[in-house]
Amino acid sequence: MKSSSFESSSSLSLKSASDVQLTSIIDGNSQEADIGTVPSKQLLRKVAAIAYLCGVSVTSSATNGLIVIGLPQLTEDLRLPPSLAFWPSSVQGLATASTLLLTGAIADVAGPRPVNLLGCMLNCIFMLTCGLVKSGEELVILRALQGVATALHLSSSVALVTQVQPQGRGRNLSFACLGLSQLLGFSASLVVGGILIDTLGWRSGWYLCGGLTLLLLAIGWWALPRTSCLSASRKTLQSLQVRVDWIGAFLASASMSLLTYFLGVISTNVDRIRSPESLLSLSLSMITAVLFVCWMHSRVKNGQVALIPNELWKNPCFTSVCITVALSFAVLNSLDLVTSL
Repeated sequence: MKSSSFESSSSLSLKSASDVQLTSIIDGNSQEADIGTVPSKQLLRKVAAIAYLCGVSVTSSATNGLIVIGLPQLTEDLRLPPSLAFWPSSVQGLATASTLLLTGAIADVAGPRPVNLLGCMLNCIFMLTCGLVKSGEELVILRALQGVATALHLSSSVALVTQVQPQGRGRNLSFACLGLSQLLGFSASLVVGGILIDTLGWRSGWYLCGGLTLLLLAIGWWALPRTSCLSASRKTLQSLQVRVDWIGAFLASASMSLLTYFLGVISTNVDRIRSPESLLSLSLSMITAVLFVCWMHSRVKNGQVALIPNELWKNPCFTSVCITVALSFAVLNSLDLVTSL
């Protein structure tokens, strides 16, 4: 009896030991599967997020190409006056440059994800609406609004790349893709836009860009990283009032808008440089620029948040990069206008 009980107990112990080993093996395999699944999902989200950011830049730049390649047809169909002939292609850059500092400050407070998604959604709406315009004035207004939406996207894209990609080769490659996407979208739209204009009409290009942007919006909603703790809307509004230099943003936007308007006016007729309208816009642009510098000095002196501190321009790296980017975009925009002639 004792031997049988001993044998049964030993068999039970061996069975339990084998079960434990089997369970540990299964758990180990499941953990390895989970460990292998998590990085793959993270990698997929990273790739989708970068593809979303580059895709929105492609569609936004593609609309510039649609304007360039379709400007003769647009002028005929919408009866654009000679004074507004180049405004559909230049007003978007004007609006983007004028609001880029403000949208960047808002993205720092509200977070880059909601700002970028808002810019993508507005871009989609304005692209689709541009395909429904009936007059040249409507097209110019919608292009200006699209420039604001593009500023929302561009100002938050850099921050999103730094959140998605760690410092290193991957981040540098992502930044390179962002820059390449703008040229790629413009170049591709010259070819595709020409085919669409000859077959389906110039409005079909806007519908195509709007539809692609809508698809990218769904991808970005899933792929862009979410912050762990989201502040309440009331707290965010209070932070926007305190942490954003609204006066500095207004002065900078006004100065750039007036200067660009002056250059746009004299580009159609050099003799208009002597007109009171041109002289007034140039004078106000210079005055607001000086006021902006003085306001930045006052904000820093009082320990308040400044949009661009004056001491930042003493950094040779920052200044040289800004000058290089400005000259590069000046050449690209000039080529856009030349190719549309």
